[in-house]
Amino acid sequence: SIWGKTGLDRFIGRSCAAALIAIVAAAGVPSRPARGQVIASPSFQTFVTSLWPEAQALGISRATFDQAFRGLTPDLTLPDLILPGTQRPSGAGQAEFTKTPADYINATQLARLADQGRALLRQHATTLQSVEQQIGVDRHVVLAIWGRETAYGGYKPTHSAIRALATQAFTGRRKEMFRTELLHALKMVELKVIAPEAMKASWAGAMGLTQFMPSEYFTLARDMDGDGRTDIWSSVPDALGSAANQLKEKGWVPGLPWGFEVRAP
Repeated sequence: SIWGKTGLDRFIGRSCAAALIAIVAAAGVPSRPARGQVIASPSFQTFVTSLWPEAQALGISRATFDQAFRGLTPDLTLPDLILPGTQRPSGAGQAEFTKTPADYINATQLARLADQGRALLRQHATTLQSVEQQIGVDRHVVLAIWGRETAYGGYKPTHSAIRALATQAFTGRRKEMFRTELLHALKMVELKVIAPEAMKASWAGAMGLTQFMPSEYFTLARDMDGDGRTDIWSSVPDALGSAANQLKEKGWVPGLPWGFEVRAP
């Protein structure tokens, strides 16, 4: 899934982590972190070092690379990690895969989003009309994606995108996918798409009003407001146009409804 990612953030200070690292290193015994702790592993630095040739090939400068990883530690409180001593991924994972349909399709929440959506449908009528005409995706669907992903911008991700992606690439369940996304996040920093300190993401690294992964920013994001830059964080036209383009590239067929009701045997 490319949508529906959520973030939870809690961690203990790095000074405690540093003391624990020293103890574990001296003892030479692996230790499973308590929930909420962030413990740097000696192998994390090895992982970071292994990234450099790929980053360099992607046009990332050594200065950008070193700045991104200076003092960085993995956040072991994130969901979907494979931690020492465990066989299953940690945490709850993505809501669409862990909640029951009744909990995920929360009627009260959706009614509230629908009320907001009706007002935004009028407010952004010109943008939504352009999205339909240029990209061919229904305006109501595009608006619904914005509402479901970030509650029309009400949800503010708090994770550092670089840290979250580095953690998932280092010890997550889908390491190769997140390695690619981490490299593209570094490319965003290199190209000054967004300042590193402002690059906030979900625990899975999704960013912006409609939650884009870094690699898709470079292939699917659209400059719909015509200002010469693609801003999926604060430009509603860019975010909605990008979400529509994402659907189009994944096989959206204009004129068909978003779904069909069926009676399962």
